Formats: sequence, structure tokens, C-alpha cells
Amino acid sequence: MSAKPQMDLFSAPPEKKPAPSVRISAPAPLPQPARSDLFDSDFNADDIREWNQLFPTAPQYSYHFKRAQIGSAFDRPLHKKLVASRAFERLRDISFLGAIDYLFHPNGKPANIRHSRYDHSIGVALLSQHYCRLNGLDEADRDLLGAAALLHDIGHGPFSHTLEPEFARRFNLNHHQLTEKIITGAVDLDLSVRHLLEKHDVDPMAVIALLAKKSDHPHAALFSGPVNIDTLEGISRTKTYIHPHHVHCHPRLLLEAAVKLDAESLKRLDKFWQLKEDIYRNFIFGPMCFATDHLCREFVVKNAPDFAARDFLLGEPAFLRTHPAFRKFLFSLKNRIELEGVADVVDAEGIRITDAAPDAHTTKVPKREFNIDATAPVTCFADLSRRYYEEKNSFLRRVGNLADPAQQAAAASLFD
Repeated sequence: MSAKPQMDLFSAPPEKKPAPSVRISAPAPLPQPARSDLFDSDFNADDIREWNQLFPTAPQYSYHFKRAQIGSAFDRPLHKKLVASRAFERLRDISFLGAIDYLFHPNGKPANIRHSRYDHSIGVALLSQHYCRLNGLDEADRDLLGAAALLHDIGHGPFSHTLEPEFARRFNLNHHQLTEKIITGAVDLDLSVRHLLEKHDVDPMAVIALLAKKSDHPHAALFSGPVNIDTLEGISRTKTYIHPHHVHCHPRLLLEAAVKLDAESLKRLDKFWQLKEDIYRNFIFGPMCFATDHLCREFVVKNAPDFAARDFLLGEPAFLRTHPAFRKFLFSLKNRIELEGVADVVDAEGIRITDAAPDAHTTKVPKREFNIDATAPVTCFADLSRRYYEEKNSFLRRVGNLADPAQQAAAASLFD
């Protein structure tokens, strides 16, 4: 029996046959309310035009993968079995951006499927597989790098980065620790992961070293560099939240640029690096999304006795069933977060206002600046850390008293 051809999930979908034209007078469109840009994104028409010039032949990237597609996309037995494991299947119930996913929809369309850590991990593994092909790596490297890609987020708890800081503060639990425990079999979540790795001659500790950025593997930069496969897939995926239409930002083509590294490839990577800064500044650390995460953490702090360390192992449907009060609070945020309730305590130059004394509703917000050193020599994938680097600091933001008990009770009653 001949082997089934491997499916390329990065390729463009087949063109659909146009439906026969039917002459029907379309009704006049109803007037639509003006839609404000909640995220104040700098991703404007000029940016779109530049993306289209840099990626003239970029196919559509769906960001969501069906089971049948996944089964045909991976050619290594280890990777197929890891995808089928209970620990990996759990990632279907872990949202990609945490609480943000419950308030905002990709491309602004409520009917769109929300992103999950499952689909993101599949996407990262596909990039790893493509990287191995481009570099002609042997089967041992393909198994190791692909396993690390699939398992890089295996330890994420419910609501991802939204609630993790509180689990870390109270129970010393974070997704890096749980990832290591799942890979080594030290937690009774899914003991098959370590067994599968060892059965296919992949050292679990080598996987952990890659993910911890402590590996001396020749291709460790695939996970540790500033332009890595996790970032390429994740930023491309996050972009769907800040723009209503498809814009060319295909992770496979970005990876190919990071391997090729000619002048045109560096232009593409420079544009990607600028996109990453835009997403962090205007979306992830922007007022709306930051307020969402901050208020969810504040709720956990105020209701600390209700939460336990074992909650970190739950998927989100089970977490919300276990904590109905948090569910009501989460969905009530849809009605209560407003831009005027979120303000940065800085002046126009980014300098902290001296007379704005911090209060109970003022908190530090991370700030990242993304720099490009165009003079740095870049001859291989690992050299990208010379050209691209970040500076991290913080500023103050006053979130406002959006957690007022009366407002919370009134809004939450809508979901009873």
C-alpha cells in the first residue's frame, strides 16, 4: 500500500468554483454604527501596502487546523502520537490570549473561531518541520525539534498569561514548570509524553533544554532567538485581532526569510519586527487588553480562598464550571470596560506625571521597545539576535474602579 501524501497546511486552499450568477436586486444596506478602533493600532493603509509589496504571493493562512489535516501534515510517528496525547489535547481548552479571547474576536467578527494554544502549537510545529526540510536535517533532529515545538506550551494553565501571575505568586506555578513536569512525567496529567519521547530516542532533558533556552544544540536559536518560530507564529496569529481583513504576514514565508537572509528577506523581517512592536504597544499592553488581564487577576486576589493549585491543570470549560463567580465576572467585563476608565499616568513625552500619586487603581505596565541594528552582520539564523533586540521597562497606568461590587452584580446578572 502506498503512503498517503503529506498535506502542506501552509499552502493556499484550493480555489472554489464561482457560484452561478443570479440576478437579484440586493436590498439597500442598513446603516452601520461607526466602529472605533479600540486598540489604537498603527497598522494603517501604508503598512498594508508595504506588506503586500514584501509578500506579493503570500497564501492565506487559516490559523485553525482540522484533525484530518493534522494527521496528514506530520510525517514523523513521534509527532503524530504527541498530538494525540491527552496533555496536548488539553490545549484545545486553553485560549491563546487568555481572558482577551473572551472579550475580543479575531478580525472583529463574533462568528470567528477563537484561537487556542492547541492551534498555535500545531502552527509552531509546522514551522519546525519546514525549517528541518529547508536545512536538510536528519531524522533525529527532526524528531527533537518537532517535539520541542509541539510541547513548548504544553504546561499553560487556564486563561494562559492572564491568570498565570497569580498562580505563580500564590502556588509557585507557571507554565514553564508544568511543561517540564509533563515532559519528565513528574505530574499525573499525562505520563505518556515522556514514554513517547524515550520510545523514539528523544531525550526529554534535551527538549527541556531547548525550551529553557539553555541548549547547545546547533539549531537552538529556533526557540531562543528574538526571531524564533514561537514568535513568528504567535505574532502572525495575534495580528488577526487588530486588523479586520487578511494582511500578508505568512509565518512560513517569514521563516523562509529568516533562513535565506538576503536583502529582501531582511526587509521582510524588519517589517515583522515593527509589527511585533505595534502589537505589544497597542494591543497586548494597550489599555483595553491590559485592563482585562489586570481586573481578572484582581478578582482572583480578592477571592483567593476560592482558588487552588489544582485549578492550574484544568481546561477553561472546567475552570469556569468550578468557579461560576469568575465566569460571571469575566463576561461582565464586556459591558464595563471603557477607554475612559483606563488611563496612562504619563505625559506626552512618556515621562511620569509627578503630581499623579499612585493609588489603589494604579499599576505598573510593561513596556517594550524593539530595535533594529542594520549594521550588524547576519549570516545565519542564530545571527538574528545581533540585528533585533528589545529594551524592557515599565510605566504607570490607572485602571479605574471598574471592579465596583454593585456594577459587577448588575452586569453579571445578565448571564444567570
